[in-house]
Amino acid sequence: MGKICAFFGHREFGSDISKELEAAVRDAIVKQGVTAFWVGGYGLFDSYAAGTVNRLKEEFPQITLHLILAYLPTGKSTVSAIYDSSIYPEGLELALPRFAISMRNRWIVGHCDMIIAYVNHKYGGAYEAYRRAMGKIPVVNLGDLT
Repeated sequence: MGKICAFFGHREFGSDISKELEAAVRDAIVKQGVTAFWVGGYGLFDSYAAGTVNRLKEEFPQITLHLILAYLPTGKSTVSAIYDSSIYPEGLELALPRFAISMRNRWIVGHCDMIIAYVNHKYGGAYEAYRRAMGKIPVVNLGDLT
């Protein structure tokens, strides 16, 4: 079984990181043995990440993309066809809604093998996940965190 890489990034950012993101994803596949990618599905970075993984599926048919849900799906919820599946972490159903995303992010950090991030400021959910992962698993940050 291959490794899992998760994405964390700010909801919005002003840079075009397409080339750097593709290089990081390609490196994760080729050098790190990643076959599954996890994304939270919120914001611009997550959209870039999902699009990059899906474009690379032609070249690397073994890779998959999974949406990691923060909220229990309702009967009318559907997962976009861009994802191979969705995962709702066990125990998250007990979280108060305002804490669900941060609890989901903690779960992701505890269950993946590496992270590709875009973090360029020291606040918010992406930064907290980045900080939590540092020193525990490999983290590639495409942002300029000063």
